[in-house]
Amino acid sequence: MQTTDPRKPLIIGIIAMGILVFAGIVWAVAFAPTERSAGAPEANLAFDDSNDPAYGPDNAKIVVRMFEDFQCPACRAAKAGVDYAKKKFGDRVKFVWVDFPLQSVHLNARIAANAARCGEEQGLFWEYHDILFDFQPNWAESKNPTAEFTDLARKTGLNEGAFTACLNARTYDDKIVKDMEEGRANNVQATPTFFINKTRVSGALSAADWDKYLLPLLNMASASQEAGESSEQ
Repeated sequence: MQTTDPRKPLIIGIIAMGILVFAGIVWAVAFAPTERSAGAPEANLAFDDSNDPAYGPDNAKIVVRMFEDFQCPACRAAKAGVDYAKKKFGDRVKFVWVDFPLQSVHLNARIAANAARCGEEQGLFWEYHDILFDFQPNWAESKNPTAEFTDLARKTGLNEGAFTACLNARTYDDKIVKDMEEGRANNVQATPTFFINKTRVSGALSAADWDKYLLPLLNMASASQEAGESSEQ
Protein backbone atom coordinates (compact mmCIF):
# COMPACT_ATOMS: atom_id res chain seq x y z
CA MET A 1 0.00 0.00 0.00
CA GLN A 2 1.28 3.47 -0.90
CA THR A 3 1.89 5.74 2.10
CA THR A 4 2.14 9.51 2.18
CA ASP A 5 5.17 11.17 3.72
CA PRO A 6 3.78 13.58 6.38
CA ARG A 7 6.69 15.92 5.70
CA LYS A 8 5.74 16.36 2.05
CA PRO A 9 3.37 19.37 2.50
CA LEU A 10 6.03 21.11 4.61
CA ILE A 11 8.72 20.50 1.98
CA ILE A 12 6.45 21.76 -0.80
CA GLY A 13 5.64 24.86 1.25
CA ILE A 14 9.31 25.61 1.85
CA ILE A 15 10.10 25.22 -1.86
CA ALA A 16 7.18 27.46 -2.83
CA MET A 17 8.26 30.10 -0.32
CA GLY A 18 11.80 29.96 -1.68
CA ILE A 19 10.54 30.49 -5.22
CA LEU A 20 8.48 33.50 -4.13
CA VAL A 21 11.41 35.05 -2.28
CA PHE A 22 13.70 34.52 -5.27
CA ALA A 23 11.12 36.03 -7.64
CA GLY A 24 10.78 39.03 -5.33
CA ILE A 25 14.52 39.60 -5.32
CA VAL A 26 14.68 39.38 -9.12
CA TRP A 27 11.78 41.84 -9.45
CA ALA A 28 13.35 44.27 -6.99
CA VAL A 29 16.67 44.24 -8.83
CA ALA A 30 15.05 44.60 -12.24
CA PHE A 31 12.74 47.46 -11.31
CA ALA A 32 14.68 49.29 -8.63
CA PRO A 33 15.14 52.98 -9.48
CA THR A 34 18.63 53.79 -10.64
CA GLU A 35 20.39 57.12 -10.54
CA ARG A 36 20.93 58.46 -14.03
CA SER A 37 24.43 59.46 -14.93
CA ALA A 38 25.53 61.38 -17.98
CA GLY A 39 28.79 60.66 -19.71
CA ALA A 40 31.21 63.19 -21.09
CA PRO A 41 30.11 65.26 -24.09
CA GLU A 42 30.65 63.40 -27.35
CA ALA A 43 32.54 65.30 -30.03
CA ASN A 44 31.45 63.23 -33.02
CA LEU A 45 27.69 63.74 -32.74
CA ALA A 46 25.86 65.42 -35.62
CA PHE A 47 22.27 66.64 -35.65
CA ASP A 48 19.97 68.23 -38.21
CA ASP A 49 16.96 69.77 -36.49
CA SER A 50 15.50 71.42 -39.59
CA ASN A 51 12.75 68.82 -40.06
CA ASP A 52 11.91 68.16 -36.43
CA PRO A 53 9.22 69.60 -34.14
CA ALA A 54 10.67 71.83 -31.43
CA TYR A 55 9.55 73.58 -28.27
CA GLY A 56 11.39 76.60 -26.90
CA PRO A 57 13.49 79.46 -28.28
CA ASP A 58 15.40 78.90 -31.51
CA ASN A 59 18.44 80.74 -30.13
CA ALA A 60 18.67 78.70 -26.92
CA LYS A 61 22.18 77.90 -25.70
CA ILE A 62 20.96 74.54 -24.44
CA VAL A 63 19.24 72.11 -26.80
CA VAL A 64 17.70 68.82 -25.68
CA ARG A 65 17.17 66.31 -28.49
CA MET A 66 14.75 63.55 -27.60
CA PHE A 67 15.02 60.32 -29.59
CA GLU A 68 11.73 58.61 -28.82
CA ASP A 69 9.18 56.05 -29.96
CA PHE A 70 5.46 56.68 -29.44
CA GLN A 71 4.79 52.99 -28.73
CA CYS A 72 7.65 52.67 -26.23
CA PRO A 73 6.36 52.23 -22.65
CA ALA A 74 9.51 53.84 -21.24
CA CYS A 75 8.93 56.90 -23.43
CA ARG A 76 5.41 57.13 -22.07
CA ALA A 77 6.83 56.91 -18.55
CA ALA A 78 9.35 59.64 -19.42
CA LYS A 79 6.63 62.07 -20.51
CA ALA A 80 5.95 63.37 -16.99
CA GLY A 81 9.59 64.40 -16.57
CA VAL A 82 9.73 65.93 -20.04
CA ASP A 83 6.53 67.89 -19.36
CA TYR A 84 8.07 69.21 -16.16
CA ALA A 85 11.27 70.25 -17.96
CA LYS A 86 9.38 71.94 -20.79
CA LYS A 87 7.23 73.89 -18.36
CA LYS A 88 10.12 74.94 -16.11
CA PHE A 89 12.87 75.51 -18.67
CA GLY A 90 11.00 75.98 -21.96
CA ASP A 91 11.74 79.71 -22.09
CA ARG A 92 15.51 79.04 -22.00
CA VAL A 93 15.95 75.51 -23.37
CA LYS A 94 14.96 74.19 -26.78
CA PHE A 95 13.45 70.69 -26.82
CA VAL A 96 13.59 68.85 -30.16
CA TRP A 97 11.56 65.71 -30.87
CA VAL A 98 13.37 63.16 -33.05
CA ASP A 99 11.46 60.09 -34.26
CA PHE A 100 13.16 56.77 -33.54
CA PRO A 101 10.48 54.07 -33.88
CA LEU A 102 11.74 50.62 -32.89
CA GLN A 103 9.90 48.82 -35.66
CA SER A 104 11.11 45.33 -34.85
CA VAL A 105 9.26 45.33 -31.52
CA HIS A 106 6.73 48.16 -31.88
CA LEU A 107 4.76 47.47 -35.04
CA ASN A 108 2.57 50.58 -34.79
CA ALA A 109 5.35 53.01 -33.83
CA ARG A 110 6.19 54.23 -37.31
CA ILE A 111 2.61 54.93 -38.34
CA ALA A 112 2.15 56.68 -34.97
CA ALA A 113 5.11 58.90 -35.84
CA ASN A 114 3.46 59.66 -39.18
CA ALA A 115 0.22 60.52 -37.38
CA ALA A 116 2.01 62.97 -35.09
CA ARG A 117 3.65 64.67 -38.08
CA CYS A 118 0.20 65.02 -39.65
CA GLY A 119 -0.81 66.76 -36.43
CA GLU A 120 2.22 69.03 -36.80
CA GLU A 121 1.02 69.92 -40.30
CA GLN A 122 -2.02 71.52 -38.65
CA GLY A 123 0.05 73.22 -35.94
CA LEU A 124 -0.85 70.76 -33.17
CA PHE A 125 2.16 68.45 -32.92
CA TRP A 126 2.62 68.66 -29.16
CA GLU A 127 -1.11 68.29 -28.51
CA TYR A 128 -1.23 65.16 -30.66
CA HIS A 129 2.06 63.96 -29.15
CA ASP A 130 0.44 64.16 -25.71
CA ILE A 131 -2.74 62.32 -26.66
CA LEU A 132 -0.76 59.55 -28.39
CA PHE A 133 1.07 58.83 -25.15
CA ASP A 134 -2.07 59.22 -23.03
CA PHE A 135 -3.93 56.63 -25.12
CA GLN A 136 -0.92 54.42 -25.92
CA PRO A 137 -2.48 51.29 -24.31
CA ASN A 138 -5.50 51.66 -26.62
CA TRP A 139 -3.64 51.68 -29.94
CA ALA A 140 -0.30 49.98 -29.25
CA GLU A 141 -1.49 46.50 -30.22
CA SER A 142 -4.33 47.57 -32.51
CA LYS A 143 -4.77 45.74 -35.80
CA ASN A 144 -6.27 48.91 -37.28
CA PRO A 145 -4.25 51.79 -35.82
CA THR A 146 -5.37 54.23 -38.53
CA ALA A 147 -8.88 54.23 -37.10
CA GLU A 148 -7.49 54.78 -33.60
CA PHE A 149 -5.29 57.65 -34.75
CA THR A 150 -8.16 59.28 -36.64
CA ASP A 151 -10.27 59.14 -33.49
CA LEU A 152 -7.44 60.80 -31.54
CA ALA A 153 -7.19 63.46 -34.25
CA ARG A 154 -10.86 64.19 -33.72
CA LYS A 155 -10.32 64.45 -29.97
CA THR A 156 -7.38 66.81 -30.52
CA GLY A 157 -9.44 69.13 -32.72
CA LEU A 158 -7.63 68.40 -35.98
CA ASN A 159 -9.34 68.61 -39.35
CA GLU A 160 -10.24 64.96 -39.77
CA GLY A 161 -10.30 64.89 -43.57
CA ALA A 162 -6.90 66.55 -43.93
CA PHE A 163 -5.45 64.35 -41.21
CA THR A 164 -6.73 61.13 -42.79
CA ALA A 165 -5.42 62.09 -46.23
CA CYS A 166 -2.02 62.94 -44.74
CA LEU A 167 -1.80 59.70 -42.77
CA ASN A 168 -2.97 57.45 -45.60
CA ALA A 169 -0.34 58.99 -47.89
CA ARG A 170 2.40 58.57 -45.25
CA THR A 171 3.32 62.13 -46.15
CA TYR A 172 6.12 62.44 -43.61
CA ASP A 173 7.62 58.97 -43.79
CA ASP A 174 10.79 60.21 -45.49
CA LYS A 175 11.42 62.64 -42.62
CA ILE A 176 10.91 59.86 -40.11
CA VAL A 177 13.41 57.68 -41.96
CA LYS A 178 15.94 60.54 -41.85
CA ASP A 179 15.45 60.80 -38.10
CA MET A 180 16.02 57.07 -37.74
CA GLU A 181 19.20 57.29 -39.80
CA GLU A 182 20.40 60.18 -37.65
CA GLY A 183 19.77 58.12 -34.54
CA ARG A 184 21.74 55.16 -35.87
CA ALA A 185 24.58 57.46 -36.95
CA ASN A 186 24.73 58.77 -33.37
CA ASN A 187 24.63 55.24 -31.93
CA VAL A 188 21.15 55.50 -30.44
CA GLN A 189 20.22 51.95 -29.43
CA ALA A 190 17.20 52.39 -27.19
CA THR A 191 14.41 54.80 -26.40
CA PRO A 192 14.16 57.23 -24.84
CA THR A 193 17.65 58.61 -25.44
CA PHE A 194 18.25 62.28 -24.72
CA PHE A 195 21.12 64.47 -25.85
CA ILE A 196 21.55 67.55 -23.68
CA ASN A 197 23.65 69.55 -26.10
CA LYS A 198 26.17 66.78 -26.83
CA THR A 199 25.84 64.82 -23.60
CA ARG A 200 23.92 61.54 -23.86
CA VAL A 201 21.47 60.42 -21.17
CA SER A 202 19.28 57.33 -21.57
CA GLY A 203 16.10 56.27 -19.85
CA ALA A 204 13.07 57.94 -18.30
CA LEU A 205 14.24 61.06 -16.46
CA SER A 206 12.43 62.36 -13.40
CA ALA A 207 11.87 66.01 -12.54
CA ALA A 208 14.87 65.80 -10.20
CA ASP A 209 17.00 64.39 -13.03
CA TRP A 210 16.09 67.28 -15.31
CA ASP A 211 16.95 69.78 -12.58
CA LYS A 212 20.28 68.02 -12.03
CA TYR A 213 21.24 68.18 -15.70
CA LEU A 214 19.80 71.51 -16.81
CA LEU A 215 20.25 73.87 -13.86
CA PRO A 216 24.09 73.78 -13.87
CA LEU A 217 24.16 74.40 -17.63
CA LEU A 218 21.73 77.29 -17.32
CA ASN A 219 23.74 78.79 -14.47
CA MET A 220 26.91 78.51 -16.55
CA ALA A 221 25.21 80.11 -19.55
CA SER A 222 23.90 82.94 -17.36
CA ALA A 223 27.31 83.54 -15.80
CA SER A 224 28.95 83.55 -19.23
CA GLN A 225 26.43 86.06 -20.52
CA GLU A 226 26.92 88.34 -17.51
CA ALA A 227 30.69 88.17 -17.92
CA GLY A 228 30.35 89.10 -21.58
CA GLU A 229 28.11 92.04 -20.77
CA SER A 230 30.54 93.25 -18.09
CA SER A 231 33.47 93.15 -20.50
CA GLU A 232 31.55 95.30 -22.98
CA GLN A 233 30.95 98.06 -20.43
